Order: sequence, then C-alpha cells, then structure tokens
Amino acid sequence: MGEISETSAKILIVDNDEKILSILQEYLELCHYQVTTVPSGLDALMLLRSGDYNILLTDIVMPDISGLGLIEITRKEFPDLPIIAMTGYGRQVRSLTSERSPDYYLEKPFDLTELSKAVHSVLHKETSNS
Repeated sequence: MGEISETSAKILIVDNDEKILSILQEYLELCHYQVTTVPSGLDALMLLRSGDYNILLTDIVMPDISGLGLIEITRKEFPDLPIIAMTGYGRQVRSLTSERSPDYYLEKPFDLTELSKAVHSVLHKETSNS
C-alpha cells in the first residue's frame, strides 16, 4: 500500500450524531485530511465499496449496522484498512470492540489532539493481521 502522505489521506467517519460528525470533519480538514462523513454503517459500507479510503473512523453504537458489525465486515472486505473505533459507552463496549481488532480505540469524550495522534499512528503503522 505504501506510505500515505498526511495531506492526501482520505478518512471516512461514521457516527449517527451529526454534531460529532461536523466537529470531527472540521478538525480533520483543518489538519489537511480529506474527510467524508456518513451517519450510518450502511452508508459507510456503500462508500467503502465504491471509494478508496485510508482510514475508517467509526462509532460503535449506531442504528442499522453497529460499529462492531461494520468493523467485522470491513476487516473481511478490506483487511488492510486501518480502523479507529470510538464510543461513549465505556469499558464493556470497549472489550467487545477489542475482539474486532480496531487499530486504535478512542473513548468519548476525547480530546481532538488524541484524535490527531490516533490518525497519525494508524497512517504510519505497519499493517499486521495479528
């Protein structure tokens, strides 16, 4: 896949909370990333299958397809795509999430600098399927 330039990295953000989508999009665009946002896992799957993204940033608790389901499907269809999972539902959901092997985990509320660190980390990480 090769190393991705930070300014050319395309990030797909999935969250059913429009306010969170707006804040994350605005911040990541200020960091010079190309950002697409969608409010559901179904919308995300359609875009992943038709687009070329470098990172999937997904909430865990959502209607239609949960973030857990989205991570599982994404891992099967796009095994090399880095995934950052985020949730505001604490340790129990986090333990379920870790079984799906996201590359990075953010617990809401998180500082935007932590998001930036997560994005940088997954962009520069050697992909492994351990």
